[in-house]
Amino acid sequence: MTVTVMSPPRSHVTIATRGSMLALWQANYVAELLKKGGITSNQLIVKTTADRVQDRFLHEIGGKGLFVKELEEALAEGKADLAVHSLKDMPVKLPPNFKLAAILPRHAATDVIIFRKEIAARLKPKALLVAADLWAFGSLTIGTGSLRRQNLIERIAPALSCVGIRGNVDTRLRRLEAGEWDAIVLAEASLDRLGLRDQPSSRLGSDWFVPAPGQGALALETRADDPLADWLKSLACPDTTLAVNIEREILARLGGDCTLPFGCYVRGDRGAIPQLKAHAAVFSSRSEMAEAKHSQPYPDLASFDSKTFTDTLMNKLIEGGVAKALTQLGLQVPTGLKTSSKT
Repeated sequence: MTVTVMSPPRSHVTIATRGSMLALWQANYVAELLKKGGITSNQLIVKTTADRVQDRFLHEIGGKGLFVKELEEALAEGKADLAVHSLKDMPVKLPPNFKLAAILPRHAATDVIIFRKEIAARLKPKALLVAADLWAFGSLTIGTGSLRRQNLIERIAPALSCVGIRGNVDTRLRRLEAGEWDAIVLAEASLDRLGLRDQPSSRLGSDWFVPAPGQGALALETRADDPLADWLKSLACPDTTLAVNIEREILARLGGDCTLPFGCYVRGDRGAIPQLKAHAAVFSSRSEMAEAKHSQPYPDLASFDSKTFTDTLMNKLIEGGVAKALTQLGLQVPTGLKTSSKT
């Protein structure tokens, strides 16, 4: 059988990216993939609203879209041809004139807790933590800008005090060592990409510290009418795309913004009987929590019914009291969540 390789629609593109060390790593990573496909590139560094406003949280100034708004403007104005994003930072709904062209193979989806060196020397934390380990740390100050992480930590270990933080990975690490906090929580993928795994850190097990939807995955966004979008599909990872699309669809059905302390992790288990496994939860530090798990045989991508899988996971969340959890968090309950989503 002859395999036809699509020629790139043009030989050079401009990549829009934020200017942090992590964002530039991601842009350079994509540039290398493009180069292998015969496309050279340059970078347009864009400062987003989320970069400029560091004294307030995202849910106070407009949400996740503030990580991507100015990048999309660069695309719309023709200043750039594609934008590279951390998928977890992207809103679940894109404007109609843009397209999520490809989702790349996922790096680690898990979270890690990074300790100030003297704290690590005292606690001697294990490489992988279970919930009881977090509780055993006693009284520490933990920096995190995520409501999901904050609610999880305070629910499991009330003696730990969470402090809201903003800023790039390198900035947070400098402030940590300056003594502002005892520890911070970051995505493991960010440490891997920046070569910072020598930090005194512990992985937070994904079976109880459920990652954010899309965490660890990179997304390529283009103009919806750009032929480049079709070519970029060759860079996509089908298994990652399936998993994160389910995660983001559940987030969308729940109202999908950064005021929702929500974790969802979908992964393939290639055991004797291949399965797709999902764990979703809405976390509250002091009131109701809704949680659901679901698994289904996953022999291959072509025969897998992702809609049925997503509907079943959503129904289990509904049965687990997600409407009550959202109400107690002071969040709006989307229409239909009080009844089953079965068709």
